[in-house]
Amino acid sequence: MKIFRTPAAVLGLLYLCFIGYLAYSSSQLPERMATHFDIRGQPDGWMSRAAYLRFMIVFGLACPLLVPAVFYACRLLPDRFCRIPHHDYWFAPARRTETLAYLFRESLWLAPLVLGLLIGAHYSIIRANSLARPHLSTPLELALAGCLLAGLAIWLVRLIRHFSRVA
Repeated sequence: MKIFRTPAAVLGLLYLCFIGYLAYSSSQLPERMATHFDIRGQPDGWMSRAAYLRFMIVFGLACPLLVPAVFYACRLLPDRFCRIPHHDYWFAPARRTETLAYLFRESLWLAPLVLGLLIGAHYSIIRANSLARPHLSTPLELALAGCLLAGLAIWLVRLIRHFSRVA
C-alpha cells in the first residue's frame, strides 16, 4: 500500500506559503476593505482588515481539510454510498481497505487544489482593494475557476482510470 507522504508534504508546504502570504500581504490591505463582490465585480460586502485576516486563517486552514475528512468518513458509511466504476470488484472484502486508502490518498491531492484557490482568491481581493474604487477582476476570477476546473478534471480522470481497471 502506498504511503501518504507526498500529498501531505505538498499540502503542508502550501499551508506554510498560505500563512506566510497572509502575514506578508496583511499590510497591503486597507483598514476597511471590500470582501464580497457582485457578479459585475462591484463590492457589496465589507470587513475590517483584522476580521478578514481572522476569517481567512480559519477558513484557509479548515476548508482544504474538509475534502480528505469526507473521504475518510467513507470508511464509516455503507459501501453503496461510494459510487465508483466496478464497485463490486473494488469493494470486495479483500480489496475494501486498499480501495478506501487509495480514495483517501487521492483526496489529499484535492486539498492543495482548494488551498491554491483560496490563495488566488486572497490575491484577487488584495488586487481589488488596491484600486481607488475596489473592483474584482473578472479575467482573474475566470483564470482561477479555470485552474480549479482543470485540476478537478485531471484528478477525476486519474480516479476513473484507476477504478476502470480490474484484475
